Parts: sequence; structure tokens; C-alpha cells
Amino acid sequence: MLVRLLTVPIDGLGPMLWAPLSEIAFIGRGPIYATTFVGFVVFSILAATTNSWGGFLTVRFLQAFFGSPCLAIGGASMHDLFPALTVPYSLTVWVAAAYCGPALGPLLASYLVPAKGWSWGMWEIVWLAAPTILLMLTLPETYEPTIRAQRAQKAGRKLSESSEECPRHSSARLIIKALRDAVVRPVQITLLDPAVTVANLYTAFMYGTYYTFFDAIPRVYPELYGFTTGQLGLVFLCIFAACAFGGVVYCLYIYWASKNRTLDYSASHEYCLRPALLASVLPPIGLFLFGWTSDGNIHWIVSVLGITIYAAGTFVILQCLGVYLPRIYPAYSASLFAANDLCRSLVATAAIHVGVPLYGKLGISHGVSILGALSVLGIPGMWFIYYRGPALRAKSRFVAPTTSF
Repeated sequence: MLVRLLTVPIDGLGPMLWAPLSEIAFIGRGPIYATTFVGFVVFSILAATTNSWGGFLTVRFLQAFFGSPCLAIGGASMHDLFPALTVPYSLTVWVAAAYCGPALGPLLASYLVPAKGWSWGMWEIVWLAAPTILLMLTLPETYEPTIRAQRAQKAGRKLSESSEECPRHSSARLIIKALRDAVVRPVQITLLDPAVTVANLYTAFMYGTYYTFFDAIPRVYPELYGFTTGQLGLVFLCIFAACAFGGVVYCLYIYWASKNRTLDYSASHEYCLRPALLASVLPPIGLFLFGWTSDGNIHWIVSVLGITIYAAGTFVILQCLGVYLPRIYPAYSASLFAANDLCRSLVATAAIHVGVPLYGKLGISHGVSILGALSVLGIPGMWFIYYRGPALRAKSRFVAPTTSF
């Protein structure tokens, strides 16, 4: 638990530095990707080879700090590469990859760690991440202001000081100002735009429930159904099934809505939240189904179905919010994702302390039922964002700067 307490908040703090820096024209996405991912692999190797508890905690701290920017910049790159009508498809793949991480980790570790030791859990990360360094080092730039600045430099064209793509390498003072503005921007947007604030709070609420609920799974199947460690890891395969089902249904809706001209993004940003209006019903259904059928007398597949329903609904909701947030300020999509990561990671940090005492005192059925009752609040919450989003955005006090350094 201490390792989770140390790494979860850093998953949110890391992007607060790295993601806004990727929105500075003379830096861009590419250098941030390369720098942070190399650091992530290096500290992953150190985590696998350290022999002291204090050293392991320190390295895990740095591992999370350098590995977390992809959580924010990856989504921003999807918005860089694809237009509004097709970005939901690409973002579905990206969200699914991040969402399935908590399922892939227990699945691999449940067989490898008991056989080879705890350090092999860290070596798994190295084996999966190291080949990706080659892709990161050769990744073409996707941030438009940076691309314009690079093209201007190659052409030998001198840019004016007022130009958005002006690198301004000649002034250290302006560079420092750009760095300072970039770092504080995620906090500014969150505090000054009510629509962003509400969306981040809603995401944090969903993420906190997600973390608290997952603490129940290891208490159910080994204790009530006699599952081995490996079999417990196989239970997490239902997350993959949930992502596949939720992703297919979501993409079919986007295709149908676009074909029938009902996906009118130009009318309101909140149109992209329509699938989440229905999906918000699924988390409480899945939680209640899991809680009320996890008693050892009902076949385990029923409770696994509850996990699948819950995960599918949560996936669609997070997917819709991932499309919605960057549409508010397209030029600062990385900052928006960074602020969102921070909010949900801080809540997840608190949720780590909730699950164990909750299930220990109330039991699985009552504890998960409380989560289900709280998840019911997510239904009117999503409808509130959908209907009141335009009014909230109209109250925004965030003023985007006229220049991009």
C-alpha cells in the first residue's frame, strides 16, 4: 500500500510539469516524450535491481514521475493528429490501452512473481517499455505551433516577436516566462473555468470509486471461491472484455451519429457526452450485481459479469470526457489532461485508504453496495454536465494568452 500511496499521486504530479512544457512552441511533444520515457526505463531497471526498501521507494517515485507524462500528452497527441469527427476512434484505442493496464499487470504478475520473485514484476515493465524507446526517439512532432516554428527555421524565415510560432531563443527572460506560464496553466484552467472544474471532479469521483472497488476483488475470489493467485489474475481479463464491448458500442454510435448528422460538434461541445448519459447507469448496476452475488454460494461468473458491466460503463464515461475536455481549449489539450490526471490521482490516493477498512468492517456485499449507492450520484452528475456545460463555460474567467512561446 505504501508503494501505491507513493506512486499514484506522482502519476498526477508528473504531467503537471511535463505536459504543459509540450505546449511550448520551441519544445513540442517529441523532446518531452523522448526525455521522460528514457528516464522511465532507466528507473524501471533500477527498481528491478535495488536491494533496499528506501531505495526502492525512491526509485518508484522517480519511475512514476517520468512515466506519467504519457497519460496526458498521449491524449493530446491524438487531438493533434485527428480531426474532431475521427478523434473519438483513435482516442478509444489510447484510452483502452491505459484502462487495461490495471488488468494486464495483475494478470502477468500473478504467474511470474510467485515463480520468480518480486523483482520480476519490475522487469516486466522494462521488457515492455524498452523497445518503445526506439519509437519515442523517432516519433515525428505533432504539435502544430512547434511544426510551424521548425519549418520556419529550416526555411531561414525570421519570425516576428508577436508570431505564435516564434521560438524566441534569444531571450532567456522570455523563455523562463514561457516555462512559468506553462507550468501554472493547468491549475489556472481548472480554477477559472467551471466546466473544466466540474468535469475534473466527476472524473476524480469515477477514478476514486474504481480504485476502491478493485480492493474488493482480491478479497472475494481467493477467500470465497478458493482461487489461486494465477486464477485471480485471470479474473482481470474481464476488464479487456469490458473495454472491447464498450469500445465497439461507442465507436458504432459515433459512426451512426456522424452518418446521420446527429453528432453536431459545432453546435455544442457537450454533444460528445451523449454516450456517457446512458453509460452512467452501468457502474451502479455492475457494483450492485458484484456486491450482492459475491458470497461463495452463487457461481463466480455472475460477480465477474458485474465487474464487466461496471468497467464497460466507466470506460465509455472516461472516453467521452477525454473527447470533451480538449474541445474546450484545443490549444491546451495536454494541460487539460494534466489537470485531469492530477485531480483523479489525488482522489485515488485517498481511495487507497478506504477500501481495506470499508470491506473489513462492513464486508464485501455492504461495502460494495455503498460504492454502488455513491455511483448512482454519477447519473445526475453526467446529465448536469451535459445540460449546464454551455452555461458553465460561459462563466469561464480563463483568458488564453495571445502568444505561444
